Amino acid sequence: MSIYENIINELKSKDITLDKSQLDFIEIFNKYKPKKSKLFRTTFKNDYKGFYLWGDVGRGKTLILNSIYNQLDLKKSKFHYIDFMQTVHQKLKDFSGKKNPLDLIADELAANNKLIFLDEFQVEDVADAMLITNLFERLFNKHIYFLISSNAHPNNLYIDGLQRQKFLSAVDLILKNLNIFQLDGGKDYRISLISEFGNNFQDTFNDKKIKEFISSVFECNEFKKVIHINNRAFSCNGFSNSFIWISFNKFFKEATGSKEYIDICNKYDWILINNFTVCDDDDADIVRRFISFIDIAYKENIKVKFFYEGINPEDVYIGNKFQYLWERSQSRINEMKSKKYLINSGKY
Repeated sequence: MSIYENIINELKSKDITLDKSQLDFIEIFNKYKPKKSKLFRTTFKNDYKGFYLWGDVGRGKTLILNSIYNQLDLKKSKFHYIDFMQTVHQKLKDFSGKKNPLDLIADELAANNKLIFLDEFQVEDVADAMLITNLFERLFNKHIYFLISSNAHPNNLYIDGLQRQKFLSAVDLILKNLNIFQLDGGKDYRISLISEFGNNFQDTFNDKKIKEFISSVFECNEFKKVIHINNRAFSCNGFSNSFIWISFNKFFKEATGSKEYIDICNKYDWILINNFTVCDDDDADIVRRFISFIDIAYKENIKVKFFYEGINPEDVYIGNKFQYLWERSQSRINEMKSKKYLINSGKY
């Protein structure tokens, strides 16, 4: 079976229905995929050294590139862009005092990899912008094959950043060395999967099932239990660049407020909430915080998934003190649970 067929079958096994743009990309990749030569060097069918796949949130960029990555028999590494830059900065510290430390970093990466997958590439820091230009030049010269996903076309990277003029040479390098492909059209494929998951009231969707589901949909394999928001630490069930998963019974017991809710609404595409418990007027702080969160998330038009585990989120409050406010929250929660809301919501 060909790599093309393997990729298609892997995605179908995850209940992903591919649209024309996604199929076109996989076909083009298959045509220009890297191969091992007899000298164990990576060879290319054209002058490009990889693919830069960009498009709106939820178009399946990470999912498709992960499938491609899994099929390639090359020495390889996968990084989230933020983790990659943290690794580079740490290596610069390790090589402090040595001549041409970026050369040493490039040599080390090239020695261990023929392929590097950078997920969610989005340059926001001036120091990173300067580093990327010099490091990419060295890695392209060493014939490293790249798979890169991003929400932005290379021309729109670091668009309002400090000293952006110096970053334009990195843009030129990307345009010169990588096939640029946009996943256009279509809707967020995650919406149907997420909106429909956990809605069968006869089933129990515990943490294990939710974690397995999130791993599949968001390609997340690590669930960190602490998130730093506004320089403060709060509990969570997991997060990535695309989502944060919080427990109602833990997160809203902590001293959170509107600043934290605004921050997570600005930072994440999806907010996932489970572990609801019934509250009365003795739980006034929890109820007040949850009402504030709903107000802000609704106003910001953010995608929120409420996992049903025996308690509907609109039924968590049974007191009287906040009844007027709670009726508004109930209405908003019901709307936010709808597929129509999810389709029309989001930051992009």
